[in-house]
Amino acid sequence: HLGTFGEAIGRCSQLSSLQLSFHGNRITGETLGAFGEGVGCCQALNQVYLRFSHNQIRGETLGQFVSAFGRCSELTTLHLWFFRNQIRGDVLGAFGRGIGRCSKLTSLRLHLDSNQLTGETLGEFGAGIGQCTRLSTLLLSFDDNQITGENL
Repeated sequence: HLGTFGEAIGRCSQLSSLQLSFHGNRITGETLGAFGEGVGCCQALNQVYLRFSHNQIRGETLGQFVSAFGRCSELTTLHLWFFRNQIRGDVLGAFGRGIGRCSKLTSLRLHLDSNQLTGETLGEFGAGIGQCTRLSTLLLSFDDNQITGENL
């Protein structure tokens, strides 16, 4: 269970760097929020690299998942790979607002290629990321989605 795994990691109070890859599994996302809540208990985390590519994540708990990282008071680097899932455009706003809670971020890389993003909440997503005023490195990859020009 992904949530239980996240809770266990959350007990590592001195953990400063986390790199995990769940590429090519059958993760659906229902437990993604609980996983984030658990990992979010790691107050000393300053670097997070998580690969959830090639799964079956639709995105309902993406906002909760990433908001939890806002509790990691030392987090400066967040790199997330969610390409080739089933993430819908309507969850993008909550995802951006969650990222906006990570006040010390200096490096953010999000790979959201090949999902079902349409862009209807792209403005909310951008506004959330705009809260990260310390960013010096930003990479956003939305290749092969369904975003139209009127949403930019």
